[in-house]
Amino acid sequence: MYLILPDLYANMTYQIDERLNTSPCGFLSFADDGTIVMVNATLLQLLGYESDELRGQKMESILPIASKIFFQTHFFPLLKLDGKVEEIYFSLRSKQGSDIPMLINAVRRNQGGNFVNDCILICIRQRILYEGEIIKAKKAAEAAILAQKQAEIALRQLYDKAILLQEITQHIRQSLDLSTIFEIASQEIRLFLDAERVGIFKFDPDSNFGYGELVSESVAEGCKLVSRNQFNDSCGGEQDPDSYQAGIIQVVEDINKIDLQHCYRALWKKFPVRANLVAPLLNGQDLWGLLCIHQCSAPRQWEEFEVDLVKQIANQLAIAIKQADIFQKLQKELAERQQAQARMREINQQLALSNEELARATHLLEQVVNIDGLTQIANRRCFNDRLEHEWQRLYREQKPISLLLFDVDYFKRYNDCYGHQMGDNCLFKLAQTVQEVVYRPADLVARYGGEEFGIILPNTDIEGASAVAKRIHAAIQALHIPHKTSDVSDVVTISMGIANLIPISELSSADLIAIADRSLYRAKQQGRNQSATCDYSGDSIFDTDA
Repeated sequence: MYLILPDLYANMTYQIDERLNTSPCGFLSFADDGTIVMVNATLLQLLGYESDELRGQKMESILPIASKIFFQTHFFPLLKLDGKVEEIYFSLRSKQGSDIPMLINAVRRNQGGNFVNDCILICIRQRILYEGEIIKAKKAAEAAILAQKQAEIALRQLYDKAILLQEITQHIRQSLDLSTIFEIASQEIRLFLDAERVGIFKFDPDSNFGYGELVSESVAEGCKLVSRNQFNDSCGGEQDPDSYQAGIIQVVEDINKIDLQHCYRALWKKFPVRANLVAPLLNGQDLWGLLCIHQCSAPRQWEEFEVDLVKQIANQLAIAIKQADIFQKLQKELAERQQAQARMREINQQLALSNEELARATHLLEQVVNIDGLTQIANRRCFNDRLEHEWQRLYREQKPISLLLFDVDYFKRYNDCYGHQMGDNCLFKLAQTVQEVVYRPADLVARYGGEEFGIILPNTDIEGASAVAKRIHAAIQALHIPHKTSDVSDVVTISMGIANLIPISELSSADLIAIADRSLYRAKQQGRNQSATCDYSGDSIFDTDA
């Protein structure tokens, strides 16, 4: 096979061996300006292109945005520098628009005075990686049976990871008491950032953000301690509560160089404060307080990683505030479990862990791999497993199952307008809000993918599912998350598809998903910010009135 390019590369003619053309892995060559000069049949088939469609196109045409940036800033510069790259990961975009993860090895060669870059591409699947991690974790749990002390340590570590995120320090994760968490967080942040004062400020809930007090504080030597001082005027926190409630972090490098009200400047001079980094602490949708990092003696240029760290810790503190009561109950449960394990050790130090304890360890392990890192609810893997389990169970019982699929209206516009960080915050708030609305133990709220969420409602008929959908719409509307680029509302809204079936042998859980997906499509066609349903009959899906 010969491939000949026009224009600049008209003099380049390459012959591809038939074995390479049909090899199990993909092969691609591109010139230094990004023009694709050769693609084998394997890669064309994987990406869904015909033989001549990619020839002469730019590499950017088959790269998603993230991969395009990685290609331009890392992959190609490294290839030019070293003449080769090995085991680089990024995705290619198929003709149908799906992103396919690839493992790439590449070499650079001179062809008739022009450099050509040859790439071997191997398709990988994220599921294989996840399954590998699960197998490793299960083997670790089984090995723990051999030594009771090692198993207890592993259980304690897994338990901690299941209830606390890893962005905060080990000391914070070991404590479930709110005051202790604040004290340790203030100290650890100050030492890590080498700041002169770190305080946690709590608004008085009846003051409309007019006043409050520092409930925890850590200061460096020579810096004034201001804990327990009450801020009783608008300068204490009412400067811009809306921006704080929207999750915006205030970054001030030099108080003297920004425009402030006279009372606000006098307040910072009193303490004193010269540079300021403030992150909001939210309790659900309400502004609870502020995490404040101060440089007292001189201006300070806050680094991007410092701002990001403070944002992450503020998110963890917000979760701690919301779940303080739950944490106390878990602490009591953990203490009781440790006492039971101590008694067991006294009876027989050589006694292996019971099957019940092994099942608990396995359950905790699966909890870790079943949680979505961004929203802290169930992920797609957990959703698929639970849906199939409930489908089989309700098939035996001949009881109904309902599925809700929803996504955020005009979410791409939201990201473009407010930025991806605000988009992540929005998804987190929506997930936590829906989790509170869907409260039955057997129900499951999961992140289905991107801005799309799925809700499994076992033993629920269409009327019950519609009632849940209405509660979800109302709860999300009540968040009042601004969305000025939406065509249907000035706040964030969702479109939802509702599906309901009694499982039979001729159907599968995939049919339930197809009905919900069709219903979601119908809700969008009808104008968004609403729910819709479709029905299933025989081999077809047809619309019904919601």
